[in-house]
Amino acid sequence: MNLAEGMLILPIVLLLIPVTVLVGECALSLLPARRRRDANAPRPRIGVLIAAHDEEADIATTLAALTPQLRPGDRLLVVADNCTDATASIARSQGAEVCQRFDPHRRGKGYALDFGLCHLAQDPPDVVVMVDADCTVHRGAVQALACQAAACGRPVQAAYLMERPTPARPKDTVSALALLVRNLVRPLGLHRAGLPCLLTGSGMAFPWHVIRRAHLGSGNIVEDMQLALDLAVAGAAPSFCGAALITGRLPANPAAARTQRTRWE
Repeated sequence: MNLAEGMLILPIVLLLIPVTVLVGECALSLLPARRRRDANAPRPRIGVLIAAHDEEADIATTLAALTPQLRPGDRLLVVADNCTDATASIARSQGAEVCQRFDPHRRGKGYALDFGLCHLAQDPPDVVVMVDADCTVHRGAVQALACQAAACGRPVQAAYLMERPTPARPKDTVSALALLVRNLVRPLGLHRAGLPCLLTGSGMAFPWHVIRRAHLGSGNIVEDMQLALDLAVAGAAPSFCGAALITGRLPANPAAARTQRTRWE
């Protein structure tokens, strides 16, 4: 083999590494389901934390799906973060606790979540479930996440998928399919093999003693991925819960969709 041939083969070999990992994770998702350790576990006291920035159009729908899943003693907290609309008042009218945060210099979801955790610390729950303000939390998701997190003592990630807008563009279909593979198929394969997964932003559950040690106060645009890595290094790598489903909707506005896709990339 001459030098030119070697230079051609090397990138092929390097490309095969991530392809093999991807195919392997997808194949593992076909394995039989693992027996759930939390099947008969007692339900912990739950705190649902939502960071919301100008979400008056969606927050009522999100809370309407969440509220029936909570029990007396649970907490539902909305952090109205640098809001200029009616997010806070709408959340209060839906029965949620609301704390408002105004800090134009420290902006971002991480700062809002850290602010909310400090508020919850006054009467901490056993498990904190974090969801985005524009998501639908499907029936049974909160309990499934919280019970698994309490049983394993580690963070837990739900299946977080995206619905296409109407009308859907070809790019929307590709994005929805890509997220189906990234947020359901691959983590399910890792879970079937007894391996951890990444956090994907919404539908995350944390035992209180784990999340209070984590550093959330930053403007990192991929705060979920950074948090997953930090927790793994600390010995609390996240696990996947396919029984919990959270759905969002891809932006209908092309400019907003382009911004979101760039952030994901």
